[in-house]
Amino acid sequence: MSTYEPFTGYLSRRSVLRRGFAVGAGLTGAALIGCSSGPKKSVNENAAAGGAAAPKAPELSKERDGMPVVKGTPKKGGTFTVAATETYVQHDQHTAVSNSEWVVIGERAIELDEFSGKLRPNLVESWENPDKNTYIFKVKKGVKLHNKAPWNGREFDAEDLAFNLNRIAGNTADAEKLPKGNFQRSTTLEGVGKIEVIDKSTVKVTMAKVNSALLNGITEIRNVMMPKGIVEVGFKDPMKFAGTAPFQMAESVEGTRQSYSRFEGYYRPNEPYFDKVVQTVIPDRAATLAAFVSKQISVLSSPTGQEIKTIQSARQDALLYSYVAVNYNFVMFNLKHKPFQDFRVRKALNMATDYEDIANGFHGSGWGWMAAFHQAFPEAWQDAKVKSIPGINPATKAKDREEAAKLLAAAGYTNGDKLEFDIMHKPKAESRENALRFQAQMTKLFPGIKIVIKAPETAVFDKAQASKDFQAISNDSTMNPDAVLEGYARWHSQGSRNYGGFADPKADALLEKALGETDLKLRADILNDFQQQYVDAFLPQVNFYATPQRHFVQPDVGGFDKVFGPWDSLRGVTQKLGRIYNV
Repeated sequence: MSTYEPFTGYLSRRSVLRRGFAVGAGLTGAALIGCSSGPKKSVNENAAAGGAAAPKAPELSKERDGMPVVKGTPKKGGTFTVAATETYVQHDQHTAVSNSEWVVIGERAIELDEFSGKLRPNLVESWENPDKNTYIFKVKKGVKLHNKAPWNGREFDAEDLAFNLNRIAGNTADAEKLPKGNFQRSTTLEGVGKIEVIDKSTVKVTMAKVNSALLNGITEIRNVMMPKGIVEVGFKDPMKFAGTAPFQMAESVEGTRQSYSRFEGYYRPNEPYFDKVVQTVIPDRAATLAAFVSKQISVLSSPTGQEIKTIQSARQDALLYSYVAVNYNFVMFNLKHKPFQDFRVRKALNMATDYEDIANGFHGSGWGWMAAFHQAFPEAWQDAKVKSIPGINPATKAKDREEAAKLLAAAGYTNGDKLEFDIMHKPKAESRENALRFQAQMTKLFPGIKIVIKAPETAVFDKAQASKDFQAISNDSTMNPDAVLEGYARWHSQGSRNYGGFADPKADALLEKALGETDLKLRADILNDFQQQYVDAFLPQVNFYATPQRHFVQPDVGGFDKVFGPWDSLRGVTQKLGRIYNV
């Protein structure tokens, strides 16, 4: 059984500390700093406090850097507990900006291998592509839905798959009287035309236009399958939801916690191992660190450089999993705001940014350089090329900042005078710190500039982003699982995640050409042209860095080395937790 005591409700910071979770002023104080560079040593490499011998470090995977391997026999039972800043505020996965309960209780039709990024069957067990306009999908038989009315434990079938593909693509928007823009990931299924149910396990998709990235689009981490009939049931009460994942809804207390229990009808043999998963609201980061150190929560994600030092000092047996995930951090401009309509302003702000200062300031190390596309894509420019770009190149930063000042002056904003805008940041530490560092850099370089930082609640931020009601935002985003889809969603004039309203005929033409090109070499050439145009003529946002993903995990939790990697980051609690266990 798990050694972790699950929380039973919302914990204030005072109650966390009163229960003895803190390990002294050093921990709680360090949790509030979050600015120092992180250590370059791997987990458990530090000496034990007080001269005592350090616990033996776990074995490191020879194949996967940054992946400790926990050996031992998996145990059945126990509770896996995760801290959350709030309970989910959006409950319809197809229209949610980010996550919802469905990433825990649902699964995807097709997945990507966590490390290689290659396609892997899941709820769809096989597919054919007889010609460039046709796809035939076979649904895996024997996959049961959770036993909630009106589904009552029936099998997930072709009708369910067709419903999801239609709805993710935004084809049901008119019938549901919803704006098509509400379907955040419709671009992942760009070009989908007719969807037919051939029999109980077969779906045929006929494309209205060629999409060379359709299969990858289906794998998008938030393209989770929901059962047909969910729209009629509604999205107000999560306790009515039924998915196919190893855990099902057990409790939902808004603002306090959400719990999930083992689904005995799950189709994968011997899964899940844990009896229960609990997401409990802990109000601040210091309390979360204290809870992990005292083993009250099972995992702590996205530690800063300073937090890594703190935990490794207090808990040398804690396991640190590290990799560059397919997330990236940015400040996005809204081109409705007049100054950003001028390319010279956008280029000046890009050239003036010290990317190392921003990335190192929060993470310390382990992050990746970015131009247009994340380096995980095979077509993307890699570190060496990105670092050579004027404005990004650390070696030419002083000269590039001089050029940035000239560009602002030519645009009518000498020394930043009369250049004013707000940056609204996602309510999370990383987005806030990035916005503040960007603000500090720009105001130091251009004394006349006025940048106001705004910190709305999640629901307010998500609504403003989706409705494009902002001047600039500081946020992070998970890349679409294909470079063409990412470019199309973000920078095509009709892209479903083009929140900044960027529109350029050259960008549209290149992205449409790449989408329809099935020859991988020719497609890569088109994307190379797009990346060059991006840095020369587009720059709709400042891409700070590719995000290093880190998770501290309790030492007797095994399986993380097999299921969490760059192409399937731990987004809160996902169905991947069915494959981890206590030893």
